[in-house]
Amino acid sequence: MRSCSIYIYIYDGKGESWTTVLIGAATEEVVEERERMAKDAAAAVQAAVQGGVVPGGGATEVWLAAHMEEVARELEGMASFGVNCVKEALLKPFSCLISNAGFNPLEKLGDVVVAQRKNGSDSIGIDCEKGKLMDMMRQGIVDPTTVKIHAIKAAGEVAVAILRINTIIKMKNDPEHSENTENWD
Repeated sequence: MRSCSIYIYIYDGKGESWTTVLIGAATEEVVEERERMAKDAAAAVQAAVQGGVVPGGGATEVWLAAHMEEVARELEGMASFGVNCVKEALLKPFSCLISNAGFNPLEKLGDVVVAQRKNGSDSIGIDCEKGKLMDMMRQGIVDPTTVKIHAIKAAGEVAVAILRINTIIKMKNDPEHSENTENWD
C-alpha cells in the first residue's frame, strides 16, 4: 500500500499566486477524495486571505447566539421567535462538535458562554481533546470570514422562510382570514 504526502508552502502571501499540490494514493477513489479535500482547503485558504478570519471551533457562533438572545428579548411575537430560531441553529454545530468529542454539549456551552462574557472575548471555545477552555485564535483554529458570513445569512434566510410559511398556515386555518384563503387549496 502506498502512502500519500501533501506538502503545502505558504510564504506570508508574498510568493507566486499559484501553488502545486501533489496527491497520491493506493486507489483512484482515494485520490479523488483527497483531491476534493485539497480543493476545499485551497478555497478556504483563498477565502481567508481575501476576507480575513474569525475564531473557529464554534466560538463565533456561541458569541453571536448570546448576542441574538439579547436582541430577542427586546422584540415581540414572531420576530422574537425568529431570532431565537436562528440563535438555536447557530448553536447546533458547536453542540455536535462537542458531542462527537465525547463531552456534554450543554455543560461545555455554558462554560464557553460564561468565559466569553467574563473575558469579553468572542474567541473562547473548547479544546475537543481535553474538554478545556481555549482561545481559538491563539491556537490558530479559524474559519474564513466570508464563509462564516454566508452561512449565517443562509441561516437567517431559512428562519424567515419558515416563519413566513408558519404565518401563511396560521392565516389559512384562522376563520377570520378564511374568506381570503378559499382558493389556497
